[in-house]
Amino acid sequence: MLFYKMGELYIRLNNKFILKQGKKYYLTTITKVSEWRNTTTKEKGTHKGKDVTTKIKRLLRKHGSKSNMNFKTKPSKKKVRKTVRRSRNKRVGGG
Repeated sequence: MLFYKMGELYIRLNNKFILKQGKKYYLTTITKVSEWRNTTTKEKGTHKGKDVTTKIKRLLRKHGSKSNMNFKTKPSKKKVRKTVRRSRNKRVGGG
């Protein structure tokens, strides 16, 4: 059982780490870098979840392999704040 690490290269999908076992990639439940680094290979196998091999291979072909990749595939839930301009009242000076 190997996890994908070339030097210090980590792959994440929607903030969850990817575990590489043989030629397959699996999504784990680990999201924190410190937890990933401190977890042994056997313990990472217990966090193994859904098989995401086709999705990861497609993304790696498209973007290449760079250090510490995090592929975001889900739309963001953050609301985009739009600035609203207030109309200024024109003052007419007079006297």
